[in-house]
Amino acid sequence: MKRLPDLSDMEHVSSAEFGEKMDAILDRIIADDIAMVIDHNSKSYVICPAHWFDLPDMKHIETLLKNAVRYAANSEDSDREETVEMVREFLPALSKEFIETLIQETIQITNREPWAELTSALENELSTIKKEE
Repeated sequence: MKRLPDLSDMEHVSSAEFGEKMDAILDRIIADDIAMVIDHNSKSYVICPAHWFDLPDMKHIETLLKNAVRYAANSEDSDREETVEMVREFLPALSKEFIETLIQETIQITNREPWAELTSALENELSTIKKEE
């Protein structure tokens, strides 16, 4: 994910100019991988390549989730419920392999609250994935 430059650092075009030269401006934005500001009726609109907002690869997200579970499980001052909820929110996007790994991780946690609930949710999701295969 790319960070947008400051508005003052971006090239500005009027909405009229954008309307007249739209194809050329869009081609330039894509070719030069830049953002531009379209000014219209005292408002400004930023346009940039869509890939600037691509999410990180799911393998990276899975690594972050695994590390969050490990940290929360081994920390007295952690946000265990929030960590469990975060994993649950990502469940539909997680890979079968990651879910299998995380089930093993959560089974091994000695302090079972709230990890038993997460293990159950992971097992249910894994069952759903296997039925769809």
